[in-house]
Amino acid sequence: MKHDISIKWFVAALLGHTAWGLYPVLARYLQIEAQLPGLTLLTVANGFAMIVMIIVVGIRREYKQLLIRAGWVVAVFAALRAITNVLAARYAPAAQVTLIGLLTPPLVAVMGRLWFDDPPPPKTGLVLALSMLGAIVMLSGDLQQPEFWQVGGTSSWVGIALAVTSSVMLALYMLSVRRTSKFGLSSEATFLLQLIAVVGTSTPLAFASGADWSGWTRMTGGQWGILLVFALGIVIGANLLQVYTLRKLGAPLVTTIQAWRLPMTAIAAGLIMSEWLQTPTEIIGALLTAASVTWYLIAQRKPA
Repeated sequence: MKHDISIKWFVAALLGHTAWGLYPVLARYLQIEAQLPGLTLLTVANGFAMIVMIIVVGIRREYKQLLIRAGWVVAVFAALRAITNVLAARYAPAAQVTLIGLLTPPLVAVMGRLWFDDPPPPKTGLVLALSMLGAIVMLSGDLQQPEFWQVGGTSSWVGIALAVTSSVMLALYMLSVRRTSKFGLSSEATFLLQLIAVVGTSTPLAFASGADWSGWTRMTGGQWGILLVFALGIVIGANLLQVYTLRKLGAPLVTTIQAWRLPMTAIAAGLIMSEWLQTPTEIIGALLTAASVTWYLIAQRKPA
């Protein structure tokens, strides 16, 4: 499939990944500071988005598209991705969750090549290597600390395992969503299917696990504001941008730009959770990742 390699879709992809860079920070804040159980957070935020998209899809008269099987395959991957991602942010620091998320581009490249015969764009291998190197340099100090590898404390193997699973689900989602267009599924209908799957999964799981909903009655005005950003800017905005750009640019290119999330997460974690980058290696690693992605975007605008 030929992709629309234009500057507007690169910008859209960067905006989407910037929002996703905020996701683990806001999810961690709402679960730790506001004491909202992760599954209830998914239910409320995605439930609000689902109501909005039901109206949008109704206005567009696309309800019949909700019966297309290919859309539900994407929705299942999206639900598994959402649940593992929000819980990973509860058990591990935001920067570590985003770091593990950088596994997605090589997973997409391997799965796309083997299963869908989808060749990666030029220079993909080099930018993946540079962005991964930047991520490793950025967190090299943490990786040497014994508590990083222990269950509990500042980093948990529970969170790490959930983040790895989330990366696998995201890779499967990204490879599947672009192929829904040939079945006549619009981006809006595809997104609504995702939301139905997430809410339909997280809600019964929240009740089955005995989640405490009382935290919702104790939220401050600022916490409600962050929840609004989380629901509108990320659950709706970032998801729609992701669907649009996957169809226009393809999974290999969009997931390569995913490296942009790491410095965005680091900045947001410092501002919101006071988890600032403090060592030279952390700063150098973040700059290397951002520079490699910027170079890649410029290179894609030139003839191969």
